[in-house]
Amino acid sequence: MIEQTSSPSTGAPERVVGPVAALVVATVSIALAALPVFLLGALAVFIRAELGFGEAALGVSASLYYLTSALSSVPGGRLTTRVGVRNSIALAAVGSTVALFGVAVLGRSWLVLTGFMMVAGAVNGVALPASNVALARRVPARHQGVSFGLKQSAGPIATLLAGASVPALGATVGWRWAFVLAGLIALPLVFVGRGLGRRSGKATKARSGRLPTAALVALAVAAALAVVGGSSLAAFYVESAVASGRSPAVAGTLLAGGSVLGIGARIAWGWLSGVRHAWHVSMIVWMLVIGSLGFAALGRAGSVSSLAIATVLVFGFGWAWPGIFNFAIVSRTPEAPAVASGIVATGTYAGGTVGPVMFGALVEWRSYEVAWLAVAGSMLAAAVLMRTGGRMLERSRGHVR
Repeated sequence: MIEQTSSPSTGAPERVVGPVAALVVATVSIALAALPVFLLGALAVFIRAELGFGEAALGVSASLYYLTSALSSVPGGRLTTRVGVRNSIALAAVGSTVALFGVAVLGRSWLVLTGFMMVAGAVNGVALPASNVALARRVPARHQGVSFGLKQSAGPIATLLAGASVPALGATVGWRWAFVLAGLIALPLVFVGRGLGRRSGKATKARSGRLPTAALVALAVAAALAVVGGSSLAAFYVESAVASGRSPAVAGTLLAGGSVLGIGARIAWGWLSGVRHAWHVSMIVWMLVIGSLGFAALGRAGSVSSLAIATVLVFGFGWAWPGIFNFAIVSRTPEAPAVASGIVATGTYAGGTVGPVMFGALVEWRSYEVAWLAVAGSMLAAAVLMRTGGRMLERSRGHVR
């Protein structure tokens, strides 16, 4: 359904999309911003063979993606507040298109490839707060839990597409075609994103001084520790499975299957968080604890069945919490959701920055088993700090449960 509002600057009619369209645009925006790094990880076997670099260099490329995401997330939140959701999402779509086509056409060396990963990372830092605010403004409160679960399914969707690209494209016509097709998908969003108008004609200004900054910082650090697992998963799942004796096609298929599970899990957990509003922190803590068991099992998976079980735990629990996390932040910071999203996203992307580099270094120094055990330890530490930061946030809002 399309509504009409007046533009705050001109008074002219402005097209505004309904909640379903807003959800679709927000989800596609996040998926496209994440897709370059997930394609890099899934197709690394082919990319490294052509461009000639090792696991540590792969980790650096993925980490620089997340570093630029971290550096751009707070400015991205402020940009969304200043220019509006629709302009921010359109701008992110332009950046995604440039990054994806750039890798496909110009990515002839590790340096150029990494440069376009950084472009994609900057796009990611803008897309997340913009998509969060889009849902907060356009989706009714009673449906926001499941909508955030659906929107944060963009990560597994990107992983699914990346995993499917291994047997479909990487092993047949070549890895560059995966980036070309993704770039073509991004083009329509440049125009569709313009339909996300404001809910009213009045601009919403951030009042960041009222934000519970200490709680948000604690939660940002917890998210950083938790994302170490997800970012390493994106970059090294296929490589790790191949090192344990699986073929690239089997590894890509398991990655795609885990991504489908992750999509369903994020939606289901999001729905449950909307039903039981007070359970957000407790749910995330237990998901991190159970997920840590899956990450530990990845390094010891000696058969396809054991790898499949570990994949279920990882995608169903350990990498299914971001939807609830973003919903909790936005629902508890209505005075400035874009800025609050930017603050916690800084931690999220900082974990993504450190994770792949440390993981790649541990693999080259010791083994994949040691690296996955380190990820499991990081997840447990994240669970403890998530509990602490969550209680701080609830106290700051005046409704400790």
